[in-house]
Amino acid sequence: MVVVISAPRRRRSPPWFGAETRRALAAGLAVAGLALLAGWPYWRGHPAAAAITLASCAAIAVVGVLLATGGRTRRTGLLFAAASVCWAANWAASWDATLGPIMSPYAQATFYLALAVGVLLYPGGRLEYLADRIWTVLACVVLWGCPTALWVTSEPEWAAFRGDSVWWPAPFPDLEVFRTVLKVSGGLYVFLAVSLAVVLLLRLPRMGRMRRLLILPVTLAIGFVGISAALTQKPVMTTSIPLDDLLHVYVVQGAVVVIVPLTLLASGLRVRIAELTVAGRMLRLTAPVSVERVRDALRDVLHDPTLELWFWAPMEETYVDTAGLPVTLDLADDGTGERDGDRRRHRVRSAAGGPLAVVELGGALRDHGSLVEAALVAGGRALETARLQASVQAGLEQVRAAYRRLVRAETVERERLARDLHDGAQQRLLALGAMLGTLEAVTGDPAVREHARNCRGELMEALAELRALAREVQPALLVQDGLGPALEVVAERLGTRVALDVTPRRFSREIESTLYSALCEALSYAVDRARATQVSVRVGEKDGRLVAEVGLDGAAPAAPAADLAGLTGRIRALRGEVEVDGGPGTGTTVRMDLPCE
Repeated sequence: MVVVISAPRRRRSPPWFGAETRRALAAGLAVAGLALLAGWPYWRGHPAAAAITLASCAAIAVVGVLLATGGRTRRTGLLFAAASVCWAANWAASWDATLGPIMSPYAQATFYLALAVGVLLYPGGRLEYLADRIWTVLACVVLWGCPTALWVTSEPEWAAFRGDSVWWPAPFPDLEVFRTVLKVSGGLYVFLAVSLAVVLLLRLPRMGRMRRLLILPVTLAIGFVGISAALTQKPVMTTSIPLDDLLHVYVVQGAVVVIVPLTLLASGLRVRIAELTVAGRMLRLTAPVSVERVRDALRDVLHDPTLELWFWAPMEETYVDTAGLPVTLDLADDGTGERDGDRRRHRVRSAAGGPLAVVELGGALRDHGSLVEAALVAGGRALETARLQASVQAGLEQVRAAYRRLVRAETVERERLARDLHDGAQQRLLALGAMLGTLEAVTGDPAVREHARNCRGELMEALAELRALAREVQPALLVQDGLGPALEVVAERLGTRVALDVTPRRFSREIESTLYSALCEALSYAVDRARATQVSVRVGEKDGRLVAEVGLDGAAPAAPAADLAGLTGRIRALRGEVEVDGGPGTGTTVRMDLPCE
């Protein structure tokens, strides 16, 4: 499904009286006219029964045509429309002549079959469960087999028809066999009605919440109608019943059957009302608009806590999630896609026709496309605003990604520089020191010996400074043993009491190098700027995040956050956060939070 966000169009007629409604009313009038013609001999003496039956036929036809306009309910609608025609044709028995009497039992059987199968197909448009298919086959055999057995084994007078022109083949008439067939048929009808109720109830636990709420009233209605029809049909399954009594039972059954289309109509109205209320709920739930609020609002109004939402980022030419991270989506040309079985994706386009967002829904909403479309259209403005926020967030993520690449490059360069200092400059200086020592030992000139001793002392001081520089660039302990041992060396050099509590767990090179540099800067701030006498450093893992906290006493400067702005940039480059609390006379706490990646 592709949803296009557009402005509402001006209608010349009320929204409830469109072309579909006009066609449905025309079909209802046509079926009512057919029923009037088919049952005219009986209607002349029973006007109240005529009104009830004609209204029932028209109601079933109207609901059938309305359902046939939907995508998934098309088959249910066609079966209901066919059922209304069959119920109208059933009244041809009132003429008590020609083909009417033998056609009536088949029309009645087909009516109930179409009605029941239509409910089994509702609202998904197919027989989803094995029990549905088994019951349908069984119903075809029983509902069409019993009328055949009745006219094969009976005379028309035994079945309430005494007209002179009745066509009734009766190849094997036998009164006792006919009575047995009546009893068996009555029992089968009751069994069929009860089994339908069981099949309908067994489907409910396997349905989603929204679909269960939609189908439950229809299930109860068709179950009541089926059992009522079987119970009212069984008493007339006797020999030589008067035709008026038989037609009176048909009137009662028609009056009860009208519950099914009315229930379906109520379910449809419930869906439409839900679609109308979606707009108000979306406006309330998305104010003020944010990416997360729009996603949560859709989850709420569609009752799908697993709903996922991705927005189109024009600059990046890809879809991004609510955090602004790019994602790759597999979408068909029609804007839909399937993932993990029943989950489906729907593409949302802006009023200009460009891509706006993609919504992934659970399988429970596959039969509620109109409700999904109403929610997306109602939230169109919010979606467009959230798309702008997501695009900005995507840009920020690109900046963060660039920072992360710089941090990684800096880490690699630090390692290379430390390695070059250790393997290159330090080794050469050591070799030069050894040469000066040899010169001092072999020379006999006191002046040369003194000069060599002084040069060798200066060289050792330079070598110590070079080693200190190498430790600052990339401490060997940090690479070999991790944050704890490396921070212990730093704490020893500060000359201030430092309490360390560092997790022994190892992390990625970028994480450890960045956090080490940030902690060194925080410790340097504690000694040089805050004049702290006691410092505590805690580093640990919490909820999948690496959390580091530096606490220090002393009279902190007026703006500690400004003094620590450098470490904030490095931490945020790795999708981390920095919080600096405190002020003059209260001490300072620096909290750093990084993902454990």
